[in-house]
Amino acid sequence: MTDSAQKITAEERQNRILDMLSRKGEVVVSDLSSIFGVSAVTIRTDLTELEHEGMLKRIHGGAVPARELVVPSLPTRIRRNVRAKDAIGQAAAELVRDGETILVGSGSTTLALIRSLDRKRDISVISDEPAAQTYIQQHLPNATPISTGGILGRGFHLYGPYLTASLVGTHVDKVFLGADGFDRRLGFLAERQVTADAKKEFMKHASKVIVLMDATKVGASRLFVPFAQPGDVDLVIMDTDPGGVVAEAARVGGGRSRVVEVAR
Repeated sequence: MTDSAQKITAEERQNRILDMLSRKGEVVVSDLSSIFGVSAVTIRTDLTELEHEGMLKRIHGGAVPARELVVPSLPTRIRRNVRAKDAIGQAAAELVRDGETILVGSGSTTLALIRSLDRKRDISVISDEPAAQTYIQQHLPNATPISTGGILGRGFHLYGPYLTASLVGTHVDKVFLGADGFDRRLGFLAERQVTADAKKEFMKHASKVIVLMDATKVGASRLFVPFAQPGDVDLVIMDTDPGGVVAEAARVGGGRSRVVEVAR
């Protein structure tokens, strides 16, 4: 048993497994069992959970990276940078007034916003994120969940022409959007074209565009698709803006964006 076999949580163990997988390209159940000092059954359970989240692919005796993986699935993203996302969500919730209807795009940070709406009264939330609708229905009795139309994607959010059609005639004061990355040149980014298209559509139906993004997304631009420049949004709420990159891009672009950093 190595030092790595000390008592750790399942989440910590799974994160280490993913790190090993990224470095080695393959992991073996028997090796992982020895490294972490747990049974092969426990390791297989870990691998099965990670496969369900789209993080890897099970093979006989171990696992390899999932092909075409770009962004972790929502269940995985929800448990990353939790404190930062909660702080961002709470700050964003302060902008929502009782009785208001808002648009909320898909993503783990926007879901943190929805979880922070528990003190709001008589609000309606239009979203393309089924997980958001489920949460509102189960936990926010004073909020009305409204789903867009659309095709249910592999990332468990709605997209496509039915989404566009369902928003005809809709206009609200605020739309809250997550971002999967930010690049100085490309702006705010989404992981897929259909996701970027959905975000662009949401932006057409609100007076104010608010982006919610944690600091880890700055510079994360590989294979991502732009959906907005800093000048296209009114407010960016972050835990911290590393090096002032987002604020500087907004200033150089001559846009109207304001960056707000919230304490973690």
